[in-house]
Amino acid sequence: MVWAGSAVVNTYPLSSYTFGTKEPKMEKDTSVADRLARMKVNYMKEGMRTSVEAILLEHNHPHILLLQIGNTFCKLPGGRLKPGENENEGLKRKLTSKLGANSPALVPDWQVTSFLAIFT
Repeated sequence: MVWAGSAVVNTYPLSSYTFGTKEPKMEKDTSVADRLARMKVNYMKEGMRTSVEAILLEHNHPHILLLQIGNTFCKLPGGRLKPGENENEGLKRKLTSKLGANSPALVPDWQVTSFLAIFT
């Protein structure tokens, strides 16, 4: 059990989980300049984007999970929210798409307990 702000979070041993592989996620851009140009175009079309990322806790396993995108970029699991989507539901959707099984019958019960930081 871990205290996270105002919530108590149950953590489970690594043996409670199964691991597999998914198709590689390729980089959308070949350079930082290309990424910034794409983000500028998206901002002009859609305005401010809201993204969420997660730090996952696992009992007796003091590591932070990062996803590798292509050969040069790592990030926390998460991503961009849909318009009108709240942070908790959007984060659960992103975690399921990135870390959940490839079966619609196996949807994880993600526990989003508190925010570490909010940037505006």
